[in-house]
Amino acid sequence: MHRLRLKLAERLMPFLDFLHDPAVRDLAWAIGAPSLLDASYPAYSGHVVDDDWCRSQLETCAPWLIALDQQAHVLHDYLAARPTRRLGHYFESLLAFWLARVPDMHILATNLQVQDAQRTVGEYDFLLRDGQGKLCHWEAAVKFYLQAQPQPQQKNFIGPGGQDRLDLKLDRIFIHQLELGHSPAGRAALPGGQVLDKTLAFIKGYLFYQAPQPYQNLQAESISIPGISAAHSSGWWVHYPVENLPRLAADSHWVTLPRLRWLAPLRLTADAGVMQHNAIINALTGHFAASDDAVQVAEVTQDAAGEWREAAR
Repeated sequence: MHRLRLKLAERLMPFLDFLHDPAVRDLAWAIGAPSLLDASYPAYSGHVVDDDWCRSQLETCAPWLIALDQQAHVLHDYLAARPTRRLGHYFESLLAFWLARVPDMHILATNLQVQDAQRTVGEYDFLLRDGQGKLCHWEAAVKFYLQAQPQPQQKNFIGPGGQDRLDLKLDRIFIHQLELGHSPAGRAALPGGQVLDKTLAFIKGYLFYQAPQPYQNLQAESISIPGISAAHSSGWWVHYPVENLPRLAADSHWVTLPRLRWLAPLRLTADAGVMQHNAIINALTGHFAASDDAVQVAEVTQDAAGEWREAAR
């Protein structure tokens, strides 16, 4: 495993052990999970919310998140007022909840549409005033891609629906969306005639790699992809139909993940409805008999207290 990936995981994962509520765990993951992007990559340099800042924010927010976990209804009520089935919108709501409570950040607008005379030409996900008084545009996204071809290039990673491609998404973010504030319509939409000082991409998610055979010999790999952080979150993918799923432990069970539970690693109570191997294979067979939609599956194992913890995806 790449040393940077291990270092970041060592900080985030033990902290998540203090949290039980799924939404609070998702919030902590949104803050502290590694970026998908390499902040030092020349095409992105100076325009990425980097891992060092996110890690320091997670450490600063830790007492607040632990207290929130005991009163999670505050976050639940906030999310209930913004109902959605779209993971990207859920992710943005988590970020808005957090950024509104960061002392040196002031949210000026969220999802502010930019229009010219004929049409909508874009949107500012977040307009923020930072601790130095700079006006910042954040473009936020959470993305999931699997490597469809063996070459380690952005263009070989496709989204769950097969239509989205990693390189095209990132090109759109950096060439179009983060350039919005430099267009006449984008400048006109800024409140009070202000001028942007900083444009930043806040992009998190997972990349999935084809599981090597035999599955019993699964090893974490260091894969270098231009523009992608060496610390990115990752998992495995397999083609259906499949007789055996990849596993990291002999006593593994499995859970299928609804889309709004794709963020933080799972933590489930001892009595949760997890599936043994034959049951998950049957569940996948039933799903693909009716749908072509990709399914995200978590491998879970029991800890000493009997709770189920995610081991891999």
